[in-house]
Amino acid sequence: MENQSNLNRNKPTKVKPSLYAYIYYDLKNIAYNYGYNLVLHGSLSRDLDLIAIPWQQVVKPHEDMIDEFVNYLGGTILMIDGLKYTEMYHGRINYIINLNRDLDKQGNDLQYYLDVSITPIK
Repeated sequence: MENQSNLNRNKPTKVKPSLYAYIYYDLKNIAYNYGYNLVLHGSLSRDLDLIAIPWQQVVKPHEDMIDEFVNYLGGTILMIDGLKYTEMYHGRINYIINLNRDLDKQGNDLQYYLDVSITPIK
């Protein structure tokens, strides 16, 4: 039994999925207050991929929702060519919210970020 316990201690801890799962519920509630349903898309292993879909009457601009996400997370929006977002296929607008984009002392990738797509209101 002790050998199995020692083996488990040597396995790397995958904290990204745990962190992303932890923050998802609060982000989903924030999105709901803006009229959006927030859904997961992806594996949670590298980043947190989210899609915000207009689900009821949208009561506030999505830019305000993204700002509230940033404030809740203590992150920053990645600026690309001087813009806070990029335009994607089918009219989606995409934001990258950085939580940590760095390497540790051993050179391990510590990138934690959200990739949030907003689907257009028709």
